[in-house]
Amino acid sequence: MHRGGLRVAGILKRGGARKLQTQVRWASTSAPWPSPQMVELNYQLPPPPGMRTGRYIGDQEDKGDTVDENDPRMTKMYDGRQESPAPNLESCGFELASCPTECTDFRNDEMVTTVYYDEMRKLIKEQSGADRVFIFDHTVRSSEAKSLNALEAGATAAAVPRVHCDYTAVGAPVRLKQLGKEGINSLLRGRDLTEEEVKELAAGRFSFINVWRGINETPIYRMPLAMADTRTVPSSDFFTYELIFPDRVGQNYSLKFSEEHKWYYYPKMKKEECLVFKVYDKHEDGPRFVFHTAFDDPMTPPNAPPRESIEVRAIVFFDCPH
Repeated sequence: MHRGGLRVAGILKRGGARKLQTQVRWASTSAPWPSPQMVELNYQLPPPPGMRTGRYIGDQEDKGDTVDENDPRMTKMYDGRQESPAPNLESCGFELASCPTECTDFRNDEMVTTVYYDEMRKLIKEQSGADRVFIFDHTVRSSEAKSLNALEAGATAAAVPRVHCDYTAVGAPVRLKQLGKEGINSLLRGRDLTEEEVKELAAGRFSFINVWRGINETPIYRMPLAMADTRTVPSSDFFTYELIFPDRVGQNYSLKFSEEHKWYYYPKMKKEECLVFKVYDKHEDGPRFVFHTAFDDPMTPPNAPPRESIEVRAIVFFDCPH
């Protein structure tokens, strides 16, 4: 059952005095970044016949039937702070929001699932206009971590330097059904929703929305997160990437390269800033799948501290029956 998220991850070791000194030095940097600048992003190519794109996760045999190779491409990257009008959730699928937090320790899972989840529910509801918001998961990442997966509580995942979207048109409804079986806790009703209640909500419009922020006092320099404007990414460029767990197969989208894709990021994001973005929307008229990736910013100072961030994942429902 998901009472604030069972698949939580995110305990990092505390830094020492040297780290704090580095944070103070880089927090004072205020020079604007160029826009656009050329950066390298890791796209992928569709798999050859008889193979599938993806990877095996967890304790199981790798059957050798997957490929997972990057297709690095030089791409124009725009500074979202310099765009007018600013990108927003309903125009291109993502937006930058100001949301100071009362969470004082993102390495404390109990504090995150109570204090921080409540803040994120309110933020997502306000930004999206949804009637109901359920946070079901979170991950803490570090640019110094090696594993892309954090399968156990207390684990830290690496930044993901691959262009992807978390769900597919087929996979998102399947994931909602899975979460309904596991138990989605309703604060409104003070209990887990029944499978029938989840089915009723799923009959209407629903979305999966992520919120991402840095968790240190220093701004983010290393491996920032970039977003593709959904209006520039046709579905003909999508193809399926499979996450093969021992007990299920999840799907997300990879992307073929095109010079038409328009990418944005927000240089030097501060702790009180959040990126809110859609990774699935059942509603077909508007942004549905926001492709995103961590990338190596060529403007990163050589001695900048590691990027440490948290992302929360939510299911949101619109026009709910009461």
